[in-house]
Amino acid sequence: MPTEERTGDLVVDSIEECFERGWTDGLPVVPPTPAGLERMIRASGREPNDVVGILPPKEGLVTVEKVALNALMAGCKPAYMPVVIAAAEALTDPRFNIRAVASSTRGTAPLIVVNGPIRHELEINCRGNLFGPGWRANATIGRAIRLLIRNVGGALPGELDRATLGHPGKYSYCIGEDEEGSPWEPLHVERGFRREENVVTVIGSEAPKQFGLPQGSAEQVLDVLADGLRLLTHFSSSGGAEVVVILGNQHRDVLSNADYSKKTIRRYLVEKAWRSAAEVRASGSQFLGSAGTVANETRVYAFKNEDSIHIIAAGDITNRFSAFLQTLRSTSGVAEPVSRVVKGR
Repeated sequence: MPTEERTGDLVVDSIEECFERGWTDGLPVVPPTPAGLERMIRASGREPNDVVGILPPKEGLVTVEKVALNALMAGCKPAYMPVVIAAAEALTDPRFNIRAVASSTRGTAPLIVVNGPIRHELEINCRGNLFGPGWRANATIGRAIRLLIRNVGGALPGELDRATLGHPGKYSYCIGEDEEGSPWEPLHVERGFRREENVVTVIGSEAPKQFGLPQGSAEQVLDVLADGLRLLTHFSSSGGAEVVVILGNQHRDVLSNADYSKKTIRRYLVEKAWRSAAEVRASGSQFLGSAGTVANETRVYAFKNEDSIHIIAAGDITNRFSAFLQTLRSTSGVAEPVSRVVKGR
């Protein structure tokens, strides 16, 4: 048998072995080799046995070596390692509560948001099709975190991962913020970091729901968004709803030209996203909160405060489309977004 053919068979056999060992997310992984693993660890700037954290639900010990191994299998370049480690640090922070995110029947997944100059160094997509295919950094960084959740945290679908439906973000869910195309402070600056710092934020999120408006004023854009946020499912918990809003370029222009800041956008949405107590009760929810004790005509608000709305600038420059992503609730202590500085660069 020719050498090339034998080599090809070995690669295929190695991929199949990874499937048999249960190391994959359902897609082929890069077969790990000692040389490949060494390159990934070296790029992290840390020792292989350095502890990153403990990863529920099976309380797996996350070391630099385990992060490197899963990043390698996910298809990451070595240069991505500092970002993957920062995401893993955020993931294992008890405030994020990965146990709830990974095990929820809602099928939430960690949305990884990258800020800072490293977006350009690693070519992390912040614009067109940022939730879609075509960008190695986005796809493989997000996938590395999913493999960690599975292989180290033990959240296997149908077992400790109890998602009723799931969504494609459970394969990979990584985006950058379009800081240069935004009239507002980026997410990491709002969260207390310097603009020049490289920061990763994880947020337990459902799938994106797009909304669009071909023409319209700033208030019309926000009214269309608020209409989506008035879904009765957003009122199904006494802790209040929480959401990530992704604003595309043209919506950003319309809003900023009308002097809307992130703060005033949040205030507008909090005031507009309400249903009557009668409507909430009629939904049959077992989590009525204040809606269970007030008069039928009383307004019940989806969001308890402005901090429940996280606004991120991202998306293409040519279309009036944006999106919102319902998240697990940090306001009631279920799962809090967590940020970490990217180190080792």
